[in-house]
Amino acid sequence: MSNYKRSGGKTRLRVGGRMSEQGADRAGLLLSIAALIAATLLGSAALIGAIGWLL
Repeated sequence: MSNYKRSGGKTRLRVGGRMSEQGADRAGLLLSIAALIAATLLGSAALIGAIGWLL
């Protein structure tokens, strides 16, 4: 468990939860990509389910 918290580099979280503009942009981009992937998978599952129900 000693390796759980990494220090240094770009992965370090500042105390107080402040985030740079680049960090916020990157977080927003990752969230939008995750939402796009989730929506694609959900839509595919609905399409497959509808086809299975019709056949």
